[in-house]
Amino acid sequence: YLVDPLWFFGGNKLQPRNFSWDERIARLARFSAGDRDYDCYIFGASRVGMMSEYAIKGHSCFMVSFENGSPRELIAYAQYIKRNAKREPDLVVVGVDDFDFIDQADANNVPPDVLANRAPHFWDYYFSWDVATWSLKTLLDQSPKARYFGKDLTGQVRADAGTMPVLHMTLKPGQKWHMSLNSVAQYAKFRQIFPKAHLVGYATPVAADKIVQFKETGLLPFYLQALQKTSAQFDEMYDFSIPSQVTSDPKLTYDGSHYQPAVSGRIAAAIQNHEPSFGIVLSGRTPEEITRLYADRLEIYAPQGISRAE
Repeated sequence: YLVDPLWFFGGNKLQPRNFSWDERIARLARFSAGDRDYDCYIFGASRVGMMSEYAIKGHSCFMVSFENGSPRELIAYAQYIKRNAKREPDLVVVGVDDFDFIDQADANNVPPDVLANRAPHFWDYYFSWDVATWSLKTLLDQSPKARYFGKDLTGQVRADAGTMPVLHMTLKPGQKWHMSLNSVAQYAKFRQIFPKAHLVGYATPVAADKIVQFKETGLLPFYLQALQKTSAQFDEMYDFSIPSQVTSDPKLTYDGSHYQPAVSGRIAAAIQNHEPSFGIVLSGRTPEEITRLYADRLEIYAPQGISRAE
């Protein structure tokens, strides 16, 4: 109860840190244990979890994010929330990741309680060796990730996380990149589930070096096509993965994928102000316009290709 690694009782009460042992269960437990009276939901994989629920001013938001979350998993959680929330949301924010389309994330580890539309009970989870181990490791500050969650369960980066290494996209001999637009149809389901909500999508930030490698490996045109098609599923969509001063700064990320909470704060502000900040607006743009914007940004922020030597 005092360490509460799965957040059934509000998280760790002994120390201002909560680790990502099983976010799929933890998010479900937290939603079920709360009053379920939210007018805003934020969905996404672990990159989105670096945004604070409290960053969207004027709304009561609930965060649904977990490691390697796939669009179809997020849809399963959205359907669960739809059936169990006390009200319809006014705002739904959805983070869109590059790996939804390239080397596609297709996890389907939805907890049985979500599939069965039932509330989770702590006794089904807490009387186990895993939870005892997680509690001990939390007390000993042995995080499984370089990121963690603070006292209010807002994403944080550990002080010892370091900065981004040189990125390399590699394949084993004979393998090819898996490219798919299947996730576009999954994102379209948010409109079906929340027909009255204002839907905002955003492409999560990734290191400019990765976008350079998309270009060098021939993946960039497909990625931009996927973003353009996905943008049509939302009332507004922004792209923060385009090379920028933020995504070309290795000090702002420890892995080129998860950025400091301040970056997520800028994204939240951009969404509320209806302006792109360090990103671009995708809504209403043609593929040619998006391609041109990327070419311009690559020329500014990565004119020599990969920005750092080994």
